[in-house]
Formats: sequence, C-alpha cells, structure tokens
Amino acid sequence: MMKTRERLLVRPVGRSIAVAALLVLAMTTFPNQQTAGAQTKRPSNPQAPPAKEPKKPAGGDKIGVLVGEIKDSRTTGSFFAGMEVELKIVGDVLVDAKGMRLSVDAAVDDTGRNLVGEKTESPEFKEVDLSGKTAASAKVELKNPVRQATAIQELSGSVELFIPQRDVNSVATVTNLSKNLGVPISAPALKAAGIELMIWNKNQFEARKKAEEEKLKKELAAKRKKDGEGASQEDIGESLADGLQKMFGSLFSSFTRMEENSLAFQITDPQSRLVSIEFEDDRGKPIGNNGRMTMGGGKEKTTIYEFREKLPDAARIRIHILTSKATIKVPFKLTNVPLP
Repeated sequence: MMKTRERLLVRPVGRSIAVAALLVLAMTTFPNQQTAGAQTKRPSNPQAPPAKEPKKPAGGDKIGVLVGEIKDSRTTGSFFAGMEVELKIVGDVLVDAKGMRLSVDAAVDDTGRNLVGEKTESPEFKEVDLSGKTAASAKVELKNPVRQATAIQELSGSVELFIPQRDVNSVATVTNLSKNLGVPISAPALKAAGIELMIWNKNQFEARKKAEEEKLKKELAAKRKKDGEGASQEDIGESLADGLQKMFGSLFSSFTRMEENSLAFQITDPQSRLVSIEFEDDRGKPIGNNGRMTMGGGKEKTTIYEFREKLPDAARIRIHILTSKATIKVPFKLTNVPLP
C-alpha cells in the first residue's frame, strides 16, 4: 500500500540546519561542460549541428533555488515508489524565460544512499509561461531514501534557462497564418535546427485526408490487379490506415479530437530544439489558447492547440528554438535538507 508523506519546508528563524536557498553569481566556476545537456548526446544531424553549450550567466543573472514540498512515496513494489522534491527557482532573469531544464548531478541522503534514479534528469527543455513573473518551480524525481535517513545530505546540479530575447536566431516567425496552412513551413531558423513543421486546421486536414484516401485506394486496387491477389476488407482497411499514418503521423490517429478552431502542428525535431510556440495577432497582441495535447514523442510528434475562436487569417506564430546564445546555465547546491 502506497503511503505519501508531505511537508512544506520553511527555513526556520534562528536555526542553521538547512541551506534553503543559494544565490548563484556570474563568477561561479562552471562544472565540466560534458554534462551540460542531453542534446549534446544525441546523434548528430549533418544538416543541423547540435546547439553549442549554454552561455555562462551575465553579471545580473542571479538565481535562487529553494526547497518546496517533498513527497516520499513507499510501496512494497517499485512501480509507484520514489521521492519527489519540488524546487522553487527565483530571480529577475526568469521574467523573459520561455523554457527551463533542471539537471541533477548528485543526490544522497545522510546515510550515504545514492538517490539519483533513471527518471531524475529531464532530457528536454520544458516550456514555461511566467508572464513577467520572477519565480518558477520544477519537480525532481529521486529514489526513496532509507527509512533511517533524516535529511538529504546533498542535492546539486544545474538550472538552464532559455531566454529567446538574447538571440534573434532563436525565434522563427510565421506570418499570415491562413497562407501557411497545410504546407511545409520555411524559415531559416527552423532549417538551421533541422526542424520540419506543418500546420493544419480541421477543414484542410479533412480535405487532404479524403484526397489521400482516394489516392491510396486507387494504388491498392492497381497493385491487387497487377499481382492478381485478392484482399479482404480488413486487409484493405489496414493498408489504408498504414498509408495515412505514414503521411500524417500521430495526427491521423488523433484527428477525432480536433475541434473546429483547433490547429495541429506536425513536428519533426530530431534534436528536441523546439521549446515553445506562441500566437499573436498582426499587431503583436498575444492570443491565448484553451489547452493543448501532444501525441508521439522523440523525433516526431503532433501537438494540437485548442482555441475559443478561430484565429485571424493574419495571425502570427512565434516558434522558439533552442540555441546556445539564448541559453544560460547556473549550478546550484543544497545541503542538509530535512526529510518529512
């Protein structure tokens, strides 16, 4: 039976048991950059070299890291077992951040048990929408400490922030949305990152899907006639589905979820360098969405955005792409953090 214990850690007044926060200055010595990020470990793309290592923070790039809530879940098995530690990141530099990645280099309890597990490090940047705020939170998944442990002796690693304002090449802008639906998006920043992108609305996808269905049916009929082979309706249906899947990827299987005002982004991103997508009108005013869902993962995925109203024909889309100039990396170290 799973038991969850929760506790909000607050730095006590007049006591010195835990380092609850750590301000990191630009002059901090950086660790070996070979551990900087997962994108440097992926196979290289000859058309899109991996993003270089993040920049060292400038003088004003101070970040504080504090411990929030800790959940220590224990079971007799291993499926739900683990400890989740919330880290709160604060600093003025977060105001313009659009993405964040938290990496853990070391985590041990006060008995010496290594708490770093398979799910501890996040390989990709996570989109953040701080809307001018100077605080964010991230959760780290660790292994359970031993029952005798009373504290996390050390939790250290780094916080990477993606700030597109620092590099003009980290943003690709798609103007006149209606003219760019259903066709490959061409932009130098996308090409440099090896990203392929197509945008569909529901009506265009329906029309394209119907045309492709008819084309595939004719091809299957011609093949059966040439080979003199008969095929059951089930076989024909499977062949048709396979053909559509190859063309539309995960979008085909999720089409029934698209609403009238939805937009689907069919993305090929071999190095996971697409961080976030934003929408605005032709005057630059942000347009919010009612939610999104993503199917697939890794190199190919489809993300569907829902909107309350149809986007204007002249709407613009800003695509944020990971680059070294737009990324800073700051190390952190917390010690003697009490366990619940």
